[in-house]
Amino acid sequence: MDPLTPAAIEPPANLLLVHPDCDEPDACEQLCHEGAETARLIVTFGDETPEPPAADDVDGKRGLLTIGDVLADSGTESSPNFGETVVTDSVTDPTDLSEIGVAISRFCKHWSAADEDIAVCFDSLDALLRHTSPEAVFQFAHVLTNRLANVDAYAHFHFDPTRHEDRVVSTFGTIFDEVVADDTDESLPEATDEEVADLLAEWEDEASDDLEPTADSEATDEEIARTLSR
Repeated sequence: MDPLTPAAIEPPANLLLVHPDCDEPDACEQLCHEGAETARLIVTFGDETPEPPAADDVDGKRGLLTIGDVLADSGTESSPNFGETVVTDSVTDPTDLSEIGVAISRFCKHWSAADEDIAVCFDSLDALLRHTSPEAVFQFAHVLTNRLANVDAYAHFHFDPTRHEDRVVSTFGTIFDEVVADDTDESLPEATDEEVADLLAEWEDEASDDLEPTADSEATDEEIARTLSR
């Protein structure tokens, strides 16, 4: 598959941003600054919550969702205040795809109701694949990209192609509107259509029948939780 550069993409779209984890891609920086006044959600994985920016330094709204925050006080229940300029939230269990999906959906719900333009940076699908099976992550990404498309979000998901078989990279690419990379003359690893079809068939055997919401309906938090429950 031949990746595109950010300049070739018109929002809204769901994009797979492919690059080795050791690199800090310029493409992410370009995508994150497309429409600076949007409501932008950053999804990260780590052991501590990143320091949120000061509200005065932000154009539009910012959301920070941390996955696997072992330092978070799991005994304290608090709901994000979506009336704030900078909104933070966390999901302590990186294997809980249902809760991750619902947390992202809450940002979409509130910002969409406020008529905000929404952008998402999801860093990264590889972190999920370290904790959960490829078929479960594929299902998660499929449901989530449908949710984001319903609110016209401009979203990109980081993915390291060097960690996976060619057919896995190509199969994940089928979910997204486009595959994006930095300016490069190199092509990504590519599997045949038959290899992708075979892998999809393997994964779909284990997937829920309601994997894909109908085109004319918007998935609710409850539907996302039900679909992603394992």
